[in-house]
Amino acid sequence: MTRGIFIRASLAMAGLSLAGCVTTSTPQQAADLFDCAALDQAVASAANGFEDIKGRYSDTRLTRSWDTDVQAFHNACVITSAQRPDHYVCFGRMQVEDPRGSLAAGSEALGQCLGNDWTATPGDDRVLFSRAGTDAVVTLETFVNDRGHRMGALSVFQQDADAMPLADEEMGEQ
Repeated sequence: MTRGIFIRASLAMAGLSLAGCVTTSTPQQAADLFDCAALDQAVASAANGFEDIKGRYSDTRLTRSWDTDVQAFHNACVITSAQRPDHYVCFGRMQVEDPRGSLAAGSEALGQCLGNDWTATPGDDRVLFSRAGTDAVVTLETFVNDRGHRMGALSVFQQDADAMPLADEEMGEQ
């Protein structure tokens, strides 16, 4: 009888220990993938067209872009516009154990950064996050680059409609 209580108590403690590992690893994963404070700043800046975080301006035949000091993902973020209104975008390698699970792992970490009041809407190779009372939306997309690496694109758009796939992007997915 005492041995049974001891086994149940040991199993309960092991369960608590494992539960503690799960809850402490997720925020660490979010911190490893994203700079949550920078992401919050980019989301807040969407309301004013990112004017307060725009840096040096560059113009090419195809795009307009601004450097930014606000770096939420791999220090590879800019504000750009081409076929869409100005939006914040970052590119980087998704270095997770299971490359096929990179979108799930990335969106879980991104959800941790954004907080519980954001809702995730998954799609093919893409997750869109929205929040009631906020026009801005955040997307995370994954793709394989020409070198075979799983990459991620983190974007903050001013409005939901700005984040919708463009006609040529939809055709490329077929």
